Amino acid sequence: MFEKRSAQHEFLDSPDCDPALAAESYRFMEKVNRFFGGARNVRRFIEKAAAAHKSASPIRILDIGSGSCDIPIAVSRWARGRGIPVKFTCLEIFDSAVKIARAKIAESGETSIELLQEDVFTHCPSEPYDYAVASMCFHHFEDEKILELMRRLRTFVKRGVLINDLHRSFLTWLGAVPMTAFSHEGVKHDSRLSIRRGFKIRELRELLMRLDDVSVSVKPTWLFRVCATVRFEKGQKL
Repeated sequence: MFEKRSAQHEFLDSPDCDPALAAESYRFMEKVNRFFGGARNVRRFIEKAAAAHKSASPIRILDIGSGSCDIPIAVSRWARGRGIPVKFTCLEIFDSAVKIARAKIAESGETSIELLQEDVFTHCPSEPYDYAVASMCFHHFEDEKILELMRRLRTFVKRGVLINDLHRSFLTWLGAVPMTAFSHEGVKHDSRLSIRRGFKIRELRELLMRLDDVSVSVKPTWLFRVCATVRFEKGQKL
């Protein structure tokens, strides 16, 4: 069940996903990101990036598959409180997510977040980003699409990419069961399937090492997460 990545599609992958299911799914993911390391992993990544950032201009971050934009909002608020200038450009393709995200960004008052309804595979920025971040997004792609995307990101991301995703294991799957006990059946389905579509440490490292001339670090992080950092610049610390 957990030896290979599942190729099944989640309900949330469909453009015509029931809006009520989508809304509950994003609420669930917000809780997971808040309490189980999703936002914290991105904060740590940005903190290290800030230490190496030599320019007075903001750190430009591309956030891929942003969902309800809960992580960019949380990280922007955290960065502002620490005097770290950041600028998020968030990409999301689904109408239901964009509607929710726009409302949350407006409510937050964070002005350092730009939301675009675009596909990352066709996104063409007017200027390069410093970094790209993807949280619980890459498990939606097959391996070859991940490599295709990473090669494309390299054309407009200067320094590197953080892949902040799910660790595929029975323990992770078991942890999702009580967390979704009272959730919509669609949320139960998608949360458990997303784990089966997640990554083992060695396989993700081996996949990313197929890229040319990069530095790769893949580690498990608390709780039920795997974080991969791919650096495009030689000599940068992971």
